[in-house]
Amino acid sequence: MKLFSYILFVIFIVGSETKKFTRCRLATELIKTKLIEKTFLGNWVCLIEKVSNRDTKAFVVTPSGKKFYGLYQIPSRWCREGKKGGDCNIACESLLDDDIRDDTACAVNIFHEEGFKYWTQWTNRCKNDNHITTEIYKCPDLMSRRRNPDSPLQSENLRVKRKVSRVGMERSRASSYYGLQ
Repeated sequence: MKLFSYILFVIFIVGSETKKFTRCRLATELIKTKLIEKTFLGNWVCLIEKVSNRDTKAFVVTPSGKKFYGLYQIPSRWCREGKKGGDCNIACESLLDDDIRDDTACAVNIFHEEGFKYWTQWTNRCKNDNHITTEIYKCPDLMSRRRNPDSPLQSENLRVKRKVSRVGMERSRASSYYGLQ
């Protein structure tokens, strides 16, 4: 049966602590990396949920021997076992630790080259589904960031609003000066 040949075997690294994020904590940590565009935050959280169940130690070996590492289930093409290498110039083992910055940097690199379609789980289970995006913006940390003008989520929006406001004021002054009002 072909279906069983595609079943993945999940193996966790023995003797090391696993960090399994909640949905809200994961979204907050992704924002802190400053590598994820907030527009795609829901897509990244969904991807991570579907491929690794938000577990930093997720390690998958397929029956054909292909290996996938960490939160994003990054294949060994992008990393090298035992030392830095691959397309992301990273050791595969470092994709299994609790520091998600290097994992995220590599995943963003993959995204820029291939798009989300690179991950079939995203295509099958996240594409055109805004449920997780809706849910993560209910998270207390993200709600407070949306209200806090100093947060990374709001600083860009405020900058744009201020610029638009200034442009509007300048147009108004010019109209008054030239008697166009």
